[in-house]
Amino acid sequence: MKVGDLIKSSAFGGQNGIVIETDHENDADGSWYHVVWLKVNRHYYLVSNKDDGIQYEWCRKHEIEPCDIS
Repeated sequence: MKVGDLIKSSAFGGQNGIVIETDHENDADGSWYHVVWLKVNRHYYLVSNKDDGIQYEWCRKHEIEPCDIS
């Protein structure tokens, strides 16, 4: 996955987002992906990093998957 890719949560249905940053340095176990969530599943609570209510989270590859928009 790369910056700009649409993704969905592997664990929570209806939770979609966009990769806004990646971190590949000094990580033997794989990459990290900084995601901004477009819709937060009501059963999943994220702490907002900003006052505007946008939800951000660093995720591992197994926590997210590409979102098919076709």
